[in-house]
Amino acid sequence: MRLLSRDTRHTQINRSASLFRTTAAAIAGMAFLATVGGTLPRVSQAASTTKGWVFRDSLGVSVPFNGLAFVSPTEGWVTGASGTILHTTDGGKNWVAQNSGTTHWLQSVSFSDSSHGWIAGNDGTILATSDGGQTWSPQDSGVKFDLYTITFLNSREGWAGGFAGTLLHTTDGGATWNKVSTETAQWIMNIYFLKSNPQNGWAVGQDGLVLVTRDGGATWTKKNNSIAKDLYGVYFRDANNGWAVGTHGVIQFTANGGDTWTIQNGLGRGPLGRGVEGRERELNDLHAISFIDDKTGYAVGVLGLVMKTVDGGNHWTIVPCGTGLDLYNIAFPTSSDGWIVGVGGMILHKGS
Repeated sequence: MRLLSRDTRHTQINRSASLFRTTAAAIAGMAFLATVGGTLPRVSQAASTTKGWVFRDSLGVSVPFNGLAFVSPTEGWVTGASGTILHTTDGGKNWVAQNSGTTHWLQSVSFSDSSHGWIAGNDGTILATSDGGQTWSPQDSGVKFDLYTITFLNSREGWAGGFAGTLLHTTDGGATWNKVSTETAQWIMNIYFLKSNPQNGWAVGQDGLVLVTRDGGATWTKKNNSIAKDLYGVYFRDANNGWAVGTHGVIQFTANGGDTWTIQNGLGRGPLGRGVEGRERELNDLHAISFIDDKTGYAVGVLGLVMKTVDGGNHWTIVPCGTGLDLYNIAFPTSSDGWIVGVGGMILHKGS
């Protein structure tokens, strides 16, 4: 089943709509949120373990989660459909709903510290907090396009991207957002900056889009990419070595900062082999990627797909995670603490 957020006005590109597929459980969750005006009660947790992953069930909340941000092993936020924001301060044992003041789909969240955070979502939505999410205030993005990604380098400078090549930049904590020229109409699905060297940044998206900056975002260069697959996730461990993932299970690797890309091993060479012709996208899409050190990394995608490498991406294997639901995001606040979110209120944790 394929579902776009309740306030998404566009269905122009079905490939990029992959991120918004969900299940009947998600629909029920959205209906529930609508009846209570987007305000949720405190939710408790139930946990079960499967091969190292702990299922953190946000009881009563079954909307899809896209946004994921942790500032420590114990404190983090997830965001999703119908304006949902959940916050934990005890490593996911308990979650508390925060009032977003909107019913828009909240696609991405970024915190520069435990107090300062931002959320990007549909219809140009940007929300900001300076008190850890106790209160969220709307910011004027200057656009009405859907925004799929947001990242902040510190409490002042941040980037957001989305529909039709939209790229936004702020240097004052979001008080003002300025449009940045990308010379493309391709959707920007994910932005990544090196926190250790923020002169280096990347944006990826529709039809193999790769944008690279070497000067902190003053200029962006579009790179040729022979694999024209929609790219949903990107991660760099340094200025040269990085990965991008997307439709048909593609995992691309660069050793020169994004100038050129090669396909790494999945199940065999290149895109995953499971599924039947014509349904590869639904069965194989990868949505996000993260590494915990130079060698060990994870990628997540549809139907509970979790892939792991222990040799820097030369080989990838599927690992069980205890669910068959679509997974949209993954993050490691420390090398021993990992988080995954997805449809149906899915929250998974892997700890030490």
